[in-house]
Amino acid sequence: MVAGRLGAKLRELRWDRGIAQRQLADSVGVDSSLVSRVERGRDAQLSTWLRLAYGLGYEFDFRFKNVVGARADIMAEEAYDRAERQREGLCTGKRRF
Repeated sequence: MVAGRLGAKLRELRWDRGIAQRQLADSVGVDSSLVSRVERGRDAQLSTWLRLAYGLGYEFDFRFKNVVGARADIMAEEAYDRAERQREGLCTGKRRF
């Protein structure tokens, strides 16, 4: 679970800086219970993660990498098949393929 790993990393960074949860929360304008939930790996909004990281003196580096090169081809193929079914009249009513 990504949120759990990020939360553990956030806690580690906070401990390394010697900052209490309440201090971090006050510095970024959130409740200390939110800091606790995030560190336990509970889902939080992206803006919360960004604010907490910034409050510790870090910033997120978003990088997307292509793990499955064929994924785009598969999606294009499915879109083509869907369009064919629509042309053939197989998509009727509210149900979509």
